[in-house]
Amino acid sequence: MPLIFRLPQGWAMLKRHIWPVYPAGIAVAVLAGLAGTVGAAAQAGAAAEAGVAAQTAGAAAQARGGAGVAPGGAVPALPSGARLDGAEPRAVTLHVTVALRSAHPARLDRLATQVATPGTTRFRHFLRPAQVRRRFGPPAGVLTRARAWLHAQHLVTQPVLADGLLLPVTGSVRQIEAAFRVKIARVRLAGGRLAWANRSAPRLPTGLRRWVAAVVGLDNLHMLHPELAHGAAPSQVPHLAAQPVLGSGGGPVPGPQACPAARNTRHVYTAAWLATAYRFNPLYRAGDFGQHVTVALYELADYANRDIRTYDRCYQISPAIHRVRVDGGTSIAANPGGTVEATSDIEVVQAMAPQASILVYEAPASRGAVAELDNYGAIAQQDRAQVVSTSWGSCEPLSGGAKVLRIESEIFQEMSVQGQSMLAAAGDDGSVDCMPPQNTKVPPNPVFYSLQVDDPGSQPFVTSVGGTEITRFGSPPVQSVWNQTPYGQGFKAPFNGRPGHPAKSPGNILGGGGISRMWPMPSWQVGFDRSGNSSGRPCHARRGHDCREVPDVSALAAQGTPAAPGVRRTRGYVIYGTAGAFGGKGWQTVGGTSLATPLWAA
Repeated sequence: MPLIFRLPQGWAMLKRHIWPVYPAGIAVAVLAGLAGTVGAAAQAGAAAEAGVAAQTAGAAAQARGGAGVAPGGAVPALPSGARLDGAEPRAVTLHVTVALRSAHPARLDRLATQVATPGTTRFRHFLRPAQVRRRFGPPAGVLTRARAWLHAQHLVTQPVLADGLLLPVTGSVRQIEAAFRVKIARVRLAGGRLAWANRSAPRLPTGLRRWVAAVVGLDNLHMLHPELAHGAAPSQVPHLAAQPVLGSGGGPVPGPQACPAARNTRHVYTAAWLATAYRFNPLYRAGDFGQHVTVALYELADYANRDIRTYDRCYQISPAIHRVRVDGGTSIAANPGGTVEATSDIEVVQAMAPQASILVYEAPASRGAVAELDNYGAIAQQDRAQVVSTSWGSCEPLSGGAKVLRIESEIFQEMSVQGQSMLAAAGDDGSVDCMPPQNTKVPPNPVFYSLQVDDPGSQPFVTSVGGTEITRFGSPPVQSVWNQTPYGQGFKAPFNGRPGHPAKSPGNILGGGGISRMWPMPSWQVGFDRSGNSSGRPCHARRGHDCREVPDVSALAAQGTPAAPGVRRTRGYVIYGTAGAFGGKGWQTVGGTSLATPLWAA
């Protein structure tokens, strides 16, 4: 898999701005290679909309009468070790999302490619959400018709997201079951979490079926996880003997300076070190601290204001940070582990781009794919951020199925058309992204032993961010692929189970990468990998074509660890956190492609 550490001298695309890109620098700029084919956009046909609208009243009547329904989905397979645990209580409120089809998906794909491709006539000619909806959303009559049917089922609809592609719906389990002709069971997963899942396929009115891509949220068996390596508490490891040398002939370090508490934290790089390593300093000296740029952080957890305030006082910065609650938002108590992710993402962006505006989009992780899609849909619908960063993901086969991945893809195409640059962590499990957490029992499912990559990083309209370790500090630094054990530097994973299969997930944490089983290689990626390892087989690409490869770019992902016999020391990011899974530790080392991604976003 290719690891890219440098950008060529030139220019990079950012929504409604063009910023200079310095050699080996990653500040502010995002790769312009978000797409790869050329095409043109066209508007939805008015005649089709009129025909759909004429049938609106009939749709509600048909639904009430119970006639003319067709299958609209499938029954999800239960994960290994899961068991049914009775019926989901009928009075419980469920939130589902009806995902609608684009009127012109092929044209949307072509335009998303063209606006991001230098040399085309539409390069950087971005659209507003209302324009995207008119050209590529479902016909207005379809939305009217869908709402009428849902209201006839006593369900409550919310404003659309993703430029009209997502229609959030709320109702009790009883109402949802009656509307979609399903039975929803309670499921106890192998780890003890209680989930729900439909045990029959949803059904829809035949007149609506062709416009509905999926009914998302009838199960929450799979949830996204942060791509984070949470290091040991500072009291558990000794100090390093040497410190990196700043300056490198460039005079005083111009960016935010850390307070003594952060500088004295063991096994870390502060923002000033990272700015020197990745050449943010020329931008700082030119007066560019990220002003006039808004970064959206995709989160499925909340953070503590007090932790962010402590970090800001340390660096003497005062960035504009605002929560955007999606589907009601979430809390620290609801996802304490995710609080580490949300806090770290904010602190990395604000330290590296202290004058950027930060919007933290928060949705409840417990809702599974509904929260995932609604959060991305809100970011696209509001169109408030030029850069979007997510450090949450899941391996492709466990990301809700091909339908959900295709819905995601259309949302990311909309972002591209609107000029929103989307970055995602490549994962922390190397080329086996479905592997369970470290040192946990591996279920007897072939997917856990197969080569897999992380979604959404593998999406063609997303820049996938991999991980490195800095082996020699400098500007630029010498880097290698990130591969380490929890408290040491890498070793080959032991296979101690069935021949070729581990009985337990090995302790390594390493930068994700490999070949997608879902997406063909975009044209902008063709020719970069000359190793001979490219293949078109995993994604069943057309003859003569290969599959999408990740990551696209990389940066520091190592977590700080001490030296040990035969193992070199490593340095990670310095983060301040006390809430949730931080457990009150304060200043500490954190790593993962989760941190490399907001570094690129800055």
